[in-house]
Amino acid sequence: MSRARALDETRSQAPLMTWLGIFGLIPFLAPPVLRIDWFEPLLGWSGLQIVYAAAILSFLGGVRAAQAVFSDDCRAETLILAMAPPLVGWALAVVGVMGRSEPHLATNALLGMAAALVAQGVWDVTSKALPEWYRQLRLPLTATACIGLVIGAAVAGG
Repeated sequence: MSRARALDETRSQAPLMTWLGIFGLIPFLAPPVLRIDWFEPLLGWSGLQIVYAAAILSFLGGVRAAQAVFSDDCRAETLILAMAPPLVGWALAVVGVMGRSEPHLATNALLGMAAALVAQGVWDVTSKALPEWYRQLRLPLTATACIGLVIGAAVAGG
């Protein structure tokens, strides 16, 4: 497949990725607003939000790793950095979910997830290796996800 054809196919997925991204915001916004407690006592709404944020950080790290592997210039630094979001997400999930008897731990984990998403978003938005449509999509998705996490932190904190 020619590089031009590959770019055209990538651009054709932009509308679908936009809608998937919008639907992907639901787990960031719904738990603190609706106080979803379907999984109590195992996992409260803040735990749902924390686990989802960790999954999204893993997904975003995977996007960057895949981008690096399939590029003409696969850099080891990018692959190494792409492992940071999943590891940070995992560590914050451990703190927030396992320490759920302490509300401040969930609050700190939610704020930490927001900070990690901001860091990942800055890396993605400033990367010339990613398609322009993807970089433009990341800003509103990251901002909205972070708003949901901050709302969750405020609600969890009392």
